[in-house]
Amino acid sequence: MHNKFFELTSVGFIAGLLLIGCQNPKANRPDTVKINNTEIKPDSQAAHTSFSDDWRNFKTEAEKKIENNKKKIAAFKGNMKKTGTAMKAKYNNEITNLEETNRQMKKTLENYKNGGKNVWADFKTGFNNAMNKLGNSIDSLFTEQS
Repeated sequence: MHNKFFELTSVGFIAGLLLIGCQNPKANRPDTVKINNTEIKPDSQAAHTSFSDDWRNFKTEAEKKIENNKKKIAAFKGNMKKTGTAMKAKYNNEITNLEETNRQMKKTLENYKNGGKNVWADFKTGFNNAMNKLGNSIDSLFTEQS
C-alpha cells in the first residue's frame, strides 16, 4: 500500500512539474511596467542576475542532495548483500523505486527552463518538497532495516 502511494505521489509530482514547465508565463505579463512615469522592463539585468545566482545556488544544493541520496541507496544496497534472501526480496522493489525517483529528480532539475518569477517559486517549492519526501523515504528504509 505504502509503495503504491509513493509511486502515485512521485508520478503526480513529476506530471505537475511538467505541466508547470509547459506554461507560457510571458503571455500573461506586460512587457513593461510604468512606475512614476519611468518604464521598467520585468526582465531587467538586475532581476536576471539575481535569478541566475539563485538558480546556481539552488541547483548546486539540489545536485548535492541527489548525490547524497544516491550514496545512501548504494550503502543500503551494500548492506542488503550481507542479509538473507528474504530481506533482499522485501526491499528490492523499494530500492528500485527510490533509485528511479532520484533519477527523475535529477532529470527534472536538468530540464528546468526559466519561466519567470512565479514559475520559479512554484518549481523551487515543489522540487524541495519532493526532495524532502524522497530523503524521508530513504531514511525510513534505513530505519526499517535496522
